[in-house]
Amino acid sequence: MEQTLPNQKARLEQSFKEADKAREELTDSISNSVAANCDLLHHGLVSAKGLEVTTEMYRHLLGHLLRHPSGEVRSQVLECFNHSMEKFWPRKSAITGSGTD
Repeated sequence: MEQTLPNQKARLEQSFKEADKAREELTDSISNSVAANCDLLHHGLVSAKGLEVTTEMYRHLLGHLLRHPSGEVRSQVLECFNHSMEKFWPRKSAITGSGTD
């Protein structure tokens, strides 16, 4: 009986590790699928309505998300937006030695 308990505990711990790994893989798969669908949707919108209308739609969507009643949603949207800004429009490094701080 004493030997059975450690074996059960080890099997249970292994089961939890495998479940965590499967959850991570599923999350990655879902994220990749969502990203691919967003790309397809974006290209479809630009093709159908043009870049200007699509840009206005994104502006409207972003405005709604940044005013969302959930602080967590607003925070995640703002973090993602800031990350995207840095990726596509990185800040210019300050000119050194200008003497104006």
